[in-house]
Amino acid sequence: MSISADPGDSKLAIVGDVGRRAVRLGLTDHYGRLRPETIRVYDAAEQTTISGALTRFGKDCGLEQLPARCAIAVAGIAGGDTISVTNSRWFLSRSGLAAMLKAPPLILNDFAAIAWALSAADSTARFEAMGGAALVPAGPGTRCLIGVGSGLGVAAVSEDADHHVTVLSTEAGHCHFMDGLPELSAVLLRLRKTKNSLVAEDLISERGLFAIYQAVVAIDAATPRATDAQGVIQLITSGRDASASKAVDLFSRALWYFAGNMALAYGAWDGVMITGSVAFALRSSIRQADAAECFVMSGPYQRQLRALPRAMVTLEHAELHGAARALLLR
Repeated sequence: MSISADPGDSKLAIVGDVGRRAVRLGLTDHYGRLRPETIRVYDAAEQTTISGALTRFGKDCGLEQLPARCAIAVAGIAGGDTISVTNSRWFLSRSGLAAMLKAPPLILNDFAAIAWALSAADSTARFEAMGGAALVPAGPGTRCLIGVGSGLGVAAVSEDADHHVTVLSTEAGHCHFMDGLPELSAVLLRLRKTKNSLVAEDLISERGLFAIYQAVVAIDAATPRATDAQGVIQLITSGRDASASKAVDLFSRALWYFAGNMALAYGAWDGVMITGSVAFALRSSIRQADAAECFVMSGPYQRQLRALPRAMVTLEHAELHGAARALLLR
């Protein structure tokens, strides 16, 4: 692997994304831009520590030493010295990484990193309209990003008239899910028999999709044909299972209802962006008008919510692009 000549004041850096199942690492060029061809992925079976993954990455890339500049996105709260990654064996020691790299690392929430990536004027993200006015992803205004995958992530990004960008990382996915959808009442009642309080992620995530499916099967006394969320997605893709179709419809309604609440909570009048593997797999159902109508909640702001731009967004290696951009702007 070759690194171009140092132009002076190099912004060469290592960037990472520590998720629940694996850690991705990559290098930027001397100008701080991610080099996708450098990306390597390590799972817990290969590397048990982040420092070990960094050392292995350096060897795999043929580096004599790791760059001092480093930014790592993590699934969870990025505060404190010891940072645990949600629902994972991974953890990071801020002081340990600083000692290893001879410089303090930037550690940020993974959805904050995605928000940084999407707010870049030169982002190569792809947008699929989901309702309201056309979404403009960059420029003055406030936007909310919602990611639906193995978990539920939320970040808000605001840009002022002078083009200063602020990204707010949140744990809104762990807020209690608010009642307000009559069609979900029977499912919520059943789920609460085993769990007294439901957070939004219990419904709007990979495990949430399967939980809704199991509840629908039980309520309708149907025969279960899926053993996990991927099984539900396969059933809905083939159109062969009424319980899966009903579960995905309820899942989509819950997502839009949550998204409407997030738009109000963060004043995201310039757009709501939805991303994540589960959302992408179910995008045909999510964009259905009956489900999307749940975004427009009753109250004094129905007109504004109906016009609010909404889109599905995809950007490969978004966390790494965002970590690189956040590091440049730190």
